[in-house]
Amino acid sequence: MQRIHTAIPGLDRLIEGGFPENSSVLIKGGAGTGKSLLGLQFLYGGVKDYGEPGILIQAGGFGTTLLWYEEMLGWDLAKMQEKGKLVIYSFKPKDYDKFGPTKLQGEVLGKLRNIIVPMGARRVVIDSATPLSEKLSDKADYRRSLYETIEFFKDNNITSLIVSDGGKAESGLCDGIIELQQAEEPNGEFKKQLLVSKMLATNFPVAWYPVVISERGFSVRPFL
Repeated sequence: MQRIHTAIPGLDRLIEGGFPENSSVLIKGGAGTGKSLLGLQFLYGGVKDYGEPGILIQAGGFGTTLLWYEEMLGWDLAKMQEKGKLVIYSFKPKDYDKFGPTKLQGEVLGKLRNIIVPMGARRVVIDSATPLSEKLSDKADYRRSLYETIEFFKDNNITSLIVSDGGKAESGLCDGIIELQQAEEPNGEFKKQLLVSKMLATNFPVAWYPVVISERGFSVRPFL
């Protein structure tokens, strides 16, 4: 089995070298746990360190957030975009119904196919699926749309991360689940932690590990 390096220091050591190629992994957790940064670093590191172009599908976010991460981490996302190695595909709330089963193929996946093929994309991050699931209030419709989206990525040789607050539909359809949380320490401080709770065809330890977010990005300290 081929593995896709996560570009997250420490994480590959927990999952036998990386995500299974063409897998879909749910990044699950509450606000402020580092979900968006993990996803963005997966894309940035994919381009910078492994030469694997990527796409960020942004729903419910703002462009200023990316600018803040660029400033904090010293990343040049704009240069990657100029070179055609990174595409940011943003959706406003008025566009969320395009992810419904009746419009998905033409309005979203068809356009993505026209981007993926020329650039040779290998990585995709959806950040976040939560507002899309809320827009598609019918659970069957949302599950069908999510299934078709994941299948589309697999058919196009893409490893995908789906950022979400975490629902049953995502957990059941994704090949892997990484959970993030802020846990209270005995001294009253809160520390970020990561748990791999699912990763198909992979041996992994089931335990919470400390997460560090700094000017160097997101990292996991599995063996402290």
